[in-house]
Amino acid sequence: MATVVLNKIKKIYPNTAKKHKKKEAEKKTNLQVTDEGVLAVQEFNLEIADKEFIVLVGPSGCGKSTTLRMVAGLEEISGGDLYIDGKRMNDVDPKDRDIAMVFQNYALYPHMTVFENMAFSLKLKKVSKDIIEQKVREAAEILDITQYLDRKPKALSGGQRQRVAIGRAIVRNPKVFLMDEPLSNLDAKLRNQMRAEILKLRQRIDTTFIYVTHDQTEAMTLGDRIVIMKDGVIQQVGTPQEVFDHPANLFVAGFIGMPQMNFFEAELQLSEDGYAVALGGVAIPISAEKQARLRQNGIKAQPVTLGIRPEHISLTGDSTRMLRGTVDVSEMMGSAIHLHVNVLGRDAIIIVPTTELDANGHKTVNTIGHAIAFTFSGNLVHLFDRESGSNLEA
Repeated sequence: MATVVLNKIKKIYPNTAKKHKKKEAEKKTNLQVTDEGVLAVQEFNLEIADKEFIVLVGPSGCGKSTTLRMVAGLEEISGGDLYIDGKRMNDVDPKDRDIAMVFQNYALYPHMTVFENMAFSLKLKKVSKDIIEQKVREAAEILDITQYLDRKPKALSGGQRQRVAIGRAIVRNPKVFLMDEPLSNLDAKLRNQMRAEILKLRQRIDTTFIYVTHDQTEAMTLGDRIVIMKDGVIQQVGTPQEVFDHPANLFVAGFIGMPQMNFFEAELQLSEDGYAVALGGVAIPISAEKQARLRQNGIKAQPVTLGIRPEHISLTGDSTRMLRGTVDVSEMMGSAIHLHVNVLGRDAIIIVPTTELDANGHKTVNTIGHAIAFTFSGNLVHLFDRESGSNLEA
């Protein structure tokens, strides 16, 4: 168990392109390109508490795996300081950092049995056979793979192989457990099962976890806190509920949530009655709580980007505050219907629970081309600066 501190961590990959191609390289990568090279990770600051489960999440190429590899010692740190349990680790060899890492591709030795794979690191440390036997069997029992100890990896399923890879890390009893997209090679059903297994595992081995994924469902269900990254820069750090309820900017708002948040161009109005958001000829008052935050931040009337989540849109309400659109696509998802609606010249998604269907099990809004009216509450809207994309309530 250990604390992990990343202080202004930076990763620069040398830029082999000629100077006149610098702008072209920057455009292709979406990363900042300097004379030193490509900034894959910029000013990464994070304090991870002992036994905390931290998830780094973001789209491909955002720098999350690079950050994890710098903690592991597999990538050189270009700038800043890494501390594990109070000790600076920048120049410490990976084998001496007391960490264990689980990779996306399992990285098992194909010629060894499950037992031999799990015991390998302990053998290198010249641990006694009795201790190796005890640790391997304890880990196998935790992961429910005892029956596979004599098999080789080729005789196992993807989920079983991943359990072996995790078991190999467990037996080392590391201070920090690193996991780099460990479930991405599994099918959807198995991913769900393995998420539950990782949660159980976390409770039993009681160590510090740093977990990398591009899957927001994994991030939301596993993490004590989530670190959302884009183009090598941290966008927001918070609990799953915090980043869902109070996204720091447009990127976080659009990335967290499935289906993603709807965005509209709107006007934030300010009168004696307070703030209201206007779009499509409809003005919807903002809740008192949000009013207070906007006043505290000195927000004036201005053009804004309005965000509203699909599950927060209602087909019933005050008829004077209804927006109107046309159903383009209707997706039956079992417990709900996802309606893709053309409104104000853009696509929006509305989630309608099947409990709201009529007595015949149908609702006329299911029909493609059907006109639809909807509204939303002023306490569920998100208001973003039109230029910077930052949340006006932050």
